[in-house]
Order: sequence, then structure tokens, then C-alpha cells
Amino acid sequence: MKLTFLLLPLIAICLLASRAFLIPSVTNEPQGNSERGPVRMVRFVLSDDGLYPARMQVDRELLNLAVEDKTGRSEGLLVESVNGDQRARVTQINRAQGQLRTRSLIKLPPGRYLVSDASQPSHTAELIVNP
Repeated sequence: MKLTFLLLPLIAICLLASRAFLIPSVTNEPQGNSERGPVRMVRFVLSDDGLYPARMQVDRELLNLAVEDKTGRSEGLLVESVNGDQRARVTQINRAQGQLRTRSLIKLPPGRYLVSDASQPSHTAELIVNP
């Protein structure tokens, strides 16, 4: 019984001390970005015979667009909006020298997008962002 009365204050002191030294949680959100809400991960793979997946449909506007370059020589990923037969460049995601993977957080309004290998424009994929 005496041991219990000695352990209770010791446990309480340990709990209070551990709360005082807690490190604030870290988020994976990029600094300076005021976007909030869910983020959809979209991954494209550049290879010698094409861009995969060939078609992707997402329901969110805020995308974490990831690129993996299996060719090792691509200049990056080009994203263009498509309206009828007209295209407008939205962004290009360039990979760093020596890196085969890169990603970028982008916000795309609903619509159709053509995603292509900047080094091989014939390698394309379609990205549809639903409203």
C-alpha cells in the first residue's frame, strides 16, 4: 500500500514532465502554401515506350503530382489544359539533375489536361479533374 502511494506521485510527475518536453507536430505541407484540404496523389511514370497511366481521373483540384523518370533522360513532365482542339500550358515539372523522381503540389481547376513527356511529346496521358 505504501509503495502505491509513492508510485502515484512519481508517475504524475513523469507525465507532467513529458508533456513539457513534447516537440510540436510537423506537417508535410510545403512552407508558404496556404492551400488547405485534401490532396490527391497522382503519379506518372515516364518510360521509353510511353507515359503511364495513359488516363487518370481525379475528384480533387489540389494534386501532389509525382513523376518517375525510368528513362533517366527526360526533361520533365508538361501539363497542358485542353479546351476543344486548343491547348494552353499550365506547368512543367522538371526533375533535378541526377534525380529520377520529383513532385509538385499544384491546383488544377476541373477540366481535361494533356500530360506529356517534355522530351518526347508523343508520349502523352490524359488527366481529368472532375468538378
